[in-house]
Amino acid sequence: MKKMRKPVCLLIAAILMCGVVAVSCKGKKKVEIKPVKGVLENPIGSLNAPEIVEATINRHVLDSCYESILKDTVSNVSVWSLIRAIEDQSSEGFGIVVVNKGYATAFPDFRHGNNPSARYDSVSGDLWITGGVMEGTGVLVERPSLLRFREKGNAYMAAAIDPYEMQQALCERLNYSVDGEKITLYDGDKELVTVTNTIKDMGDFYDDVVWIGEQLTYDISGENLYVHVIPGVNFVTGKVLHYDDMPTISARVTLTGDGGFTLSELRIKN
Repeated sequence: MKKMRKPVCLLIAAILMCGVVAVSCKGKKKVEIKPVKGVLENPIGSLNAPEIVEATINRHVLDSCYESILKDTVSNVSVWSLIRAIEDQSSEGFGIVVVNKGYATAFPDFRHGNNPSARYDSVSGDLWITGGVMEGTGVLVERPSLLRFREKGNAYMAAAIDPYEMQQALCERLNYSVDGEKITLYDGDKELVTVTNTIKDMGDFYDDVVWIGEQLTYDISGENLYVHVIPGVNFVTGKVLHYDDMPTISARVTLTGDGGFTLSELRIKN
C-alpha cells in the first residue's frame, strides 16, 4: 500500500493544479475593443451671418459693438469680435475684424461664438483664431482658422479645420472597451486610461457606448495647435451623452500642404 501513496499524491496535486488553472482561465474575461462613434454626420461647412451683421461691420467703426480678443501692440495686430449688432440686435456669434498696421479686414461670416481666442506669431506671420460654431447645453464645438496677411496688409483665410473632419480623424484613432462599469479608452490598441462609470439612473449602456463630436475644442496658446476632445457615454435612457466621468484627450495637430492635417502626441490631458 505504501507504494501506491506517491502516485495518488501526484494525481491529487495534478487535479488541484488543473483546478487552479481552470479558475484562472475562467477569471480572464475577454473584452471587445470597438471604435468610438461620431455625433456629427456631415461637415459644418461655410456659415452665413445675419444681414444685420454685415450692415454693422460695413460701418467700419470699432465701437462698443465689438470686443477685443487680441491686442498685439508690438506687431500692431488686433482682432475684434462683434458682440452686438446695430439697433441692439444680436450678432448671433458672427463677425470679426482683423486690423494689421491700421489696415482692417472684415469677416462677417466668421462665427466666433461666445468665447473666441486669437494668437499672432510675429515670426511666422500666422494668426490663429478659434471660436464656437456649435454651442449649447453639453455642446461646445470649435473651428480653428489660420489667417495670414498679404503684402498690402489685408488678412485672408489660409486654412481652417472643419469639426467633422477632425471628428473623423479622431474616430480612426480612438477605440474603447467596456468591462462592467469600467470603460477603457485606447489610441489604436494602446491603452490610454480606464475610468469607472458612476451614473446609476440612466439604465444600461447603449450598444454603442462611447461617442465624440459634441465636445471638441482647441488650444492655440503655444507654438503648436492642440485639439481637445471629451468622449461622451451613451445610455439606453434618454440617448443623451454624459461626460461626468470621462477624461479630456489631447492631440497635436499639424497642417499639411494639401489642406489636410495630421494628429500626433495623442494622450490624456492632465
